[in-house]
Amino acid sequence: MVEPHPSRRGFLGGVAAGGALLSLAVTFGCGGARERMVKHAESTGELAPNMYITVLPDGRVRLTVNKAEMGQGVGTGYATLVAEELGVPLERIDVAWADSRPEYRTSFFMHQTGGSTSTKEAYVPLRRAAAAAREMLVGAAAATWKVPAAECTVKDGVVAHAASARSLGFGALTKQAAHQPVPARPRLKKRAEYTVIGKAGRRVDARAKVDGSARYGIDVVVPDMVHAYVIHGPQYGAAPKTFDAEAARKRPGVIDVLAFDFGVAVVAHRYWQALAAARDVTVTWKKGTVAGLDTEAMRRAMRDYKKAGEGAGEHGDVDRAMSRAHRKIEAVYEAPYLAHATMEPQNCTVAVRGKRAEVWAPCQSPTLVQAFVADAIGGSRDDVLVHTTLLGGGFGRRFFPDFATQCARIAKRVKKPVKMIWSRESDMTQAFYRPQLAVMMRGALSPAGALTGFGAHVIGQSISFASRDAIGAVMPGIPNAMKHVITESIAAMLSTNTVPDMFATEGLKNTPYKVPNLRIAFTPVNTELPVASWRSVGNSVNAFAAEGFLDELAHAAGADPIAFRRALLPARSREVRVMDAVADLAKWGRPVAPGIGRGFARHTAFESEVAEIADVELVDGRIVVRRVYCAVDCGVVINPDIVRAQIESAVIFGLSAALDQQITLVDGVVQQSNYDTFPLLRMFEAPEIHVTILDSDADPTGVGEPGLPPIAPAVANAVFALTKVRLRRMPLQPAFDEAKRGAS
Repeated sequence: MVEPHPSRRGFLGGVAAGGALLSLAVTFGCGGARERMVKHAESTGELAPNMYITVLPDGRVRLTVNKAEMGQGVGTGYATLVAEELGVPLERIDVAWADSRPEYRTSFFMHQTGGSTSTKEAYVPLRRAAAAAREMLVGAAAATWKVPAAECTVKDGVVAHAASARSLGFGALTKQAAHQPVPARPRLKKRAEYTVIGKAGRRVDARAKVDGSARYGIDVVVPDMVHAYVIHGPQYGAAPKTFDAEAARKRPGVIDVLAFDFGVAVVAHRYWQALAAARDVTVTWKKGTVAGLDTEAMRRAMRDYKKAGEGAGEHGDVDRAMSRAHRKIEAVYEAPYLAHATMEPQNCTVAVRGKRAEVWAPCQSPTLVQAFVADAIGGSRDDVLVHTTLLGGGFGRRFFPDFATQCARIAKRVKKPVKMIWSRESDMTQAFYRPQLAVMMRGALSPAGALTGFGAHVIGQSISFASRDAIGAVMPGIPNAMKHVITESIAAMLSTNTVPDMFATEGLKNTPYKVPNLRIAFTPVNTELPVASWRSVGNSVNAFAAEGFLDELAHAAGADPIAFRRALLPARSREVRVMDAVADLAKWGRPVAPGIGRGFARHTAFESEVAEIADVELVDGRIVVRRVYCAVDCGVVINPDIVRAQIESAVIFGLSAALDQQITLVDGVVQQSNYDTFPLLRMFEAPEIHVTILDSDADPTGVGEPGLPPIAPAVANAVFALTKVRLRRMPLQPAFDEAKRGAS
């Protein structure tokens, strides 16, 4: 994998669309782009027909990816699409990451990565970009040989004319191809013609990650750079009242110690110098914005909430169904705050010159980084250039660039490029969290055991409400005063549920289950603790509630859990097909080994369908997941190894959260500050994971997140099958320990 060097254009060289950027700025021959493309080809030998693809004189292809690579394999997926349509071997494609230029704002007018949309978004446009380049190269060869283009073929980066036994490599055709018209609707291969898509192949970033040359944000080095270590307060939002840094300033390498809104920054020539000096700084703190927040009190209040909530989806009459039910069941499912706990802590490098800035950041939204940094230095978004590095995990956390704001403010004051790395403790306690939630479930059963009514009422913080500043930051051409009015109006509507939160009830309001009476509702809980998207967003909790409760209903009806669900779904539906596939994979219905409990769950998220079966046993009172069987339908598969890896990754990530993880606050102070109190699943604890991928003719759907929602309910349902203890609160292990103590 080839990545652009951070100083390859010099400071702020990429803000203006100069010659070095033509390969990124040319888009399908519009306006004067055709002339620029020809001029660029004549001077460099490079064919750059669009902003993604540049064919180099040596026949290699540079692919500029406008998504962040955080381990999900987007670089490999995009390179596979290009290799297929361009007709070039995957190993001849060099992947680079797009800087924050306007033409890369393809998702909601933003340059961003999230929502498991990357492959879906690129499947047709990127293939079309590659096919356009292919047709231009073929046209150039055909014109050179004076033969019909239809008689030419492409294979392995070579255009050939079989009748005359002539051939030319891509590199020899770049200048001539630039004179060809850029096709607006090039022919795309049909699925039966695929030779690369759908095949398992090496990841384009594998070698760099093995040999250590891969560059993450934490690895960035730029000329004249200094390092900042930030001391954050005990509560989120706590600003320093006073500080004593006399001893710290005497430490070797220390440049300055600065107080600012978010804490105290120790700036030194080296990171370890700043870290050592920070231990000599004494700070007294003002109260934080979440002072007094107690998550246990909040949990009790949510459990005791009796009002119905505002409807987010409804048909029939659930109240009437419950009143007439042969048997009615009600339960409360709960989930705690969660940190994202990315392996690479938050970090950023910023160089400020007046009201312009250059940023190197492991971020999910360069557009937001531009906006936040511009606000921090008093400049314009278009005068901030962001270089996106590899991300050591994202999961939604790196969509919010608070770390870039802090780094920019420090850099502006010290007047040098600053690299800031948060400690793990800051990363855990100054985070944007998955919301703490309670989901009130109720269900009505007929005498025959049919589900006649189903209700879910979600109570918790609104992610959309927490995102209001981000929404305002990217509004183009609006004065700051007007942005403030707009964001406050949005906040008022979301905090009162006048505008429903789009994330709070996802996975519930769009349930595929056919129930005659259904009501999904949401009640927002407003605190100042910041919350954000966490891998699979609302689905991560709502699937736990829905699939755990459906297991309860199935057992109450005396039905097999899969058969109970099958009765609620169309006979030939995608959901049934996936359920049947995982049942076959796990041999559901056959006796399991003594001491093993088996649980099932399924869920639709990001337009993909995933079903999972978990095999669980108890070892000295510890819930141990031995095996997980997964079936997934995510449309056309670009690379099956990556799909499999993402499902496995989601299962492991989800198991960590399901079994042990939680963020709790006492008087606004986060009680978990590192992996010892917020544990990740260890290698020896990881289960066997068996994945089957269903064949599909549909366009690709999401795969980075859909494997997570079913794992928690599958494990909880397995624990019930083994012990008859129903777990309705995550994390499951503490809930199980509490249930055992209560039983004794």
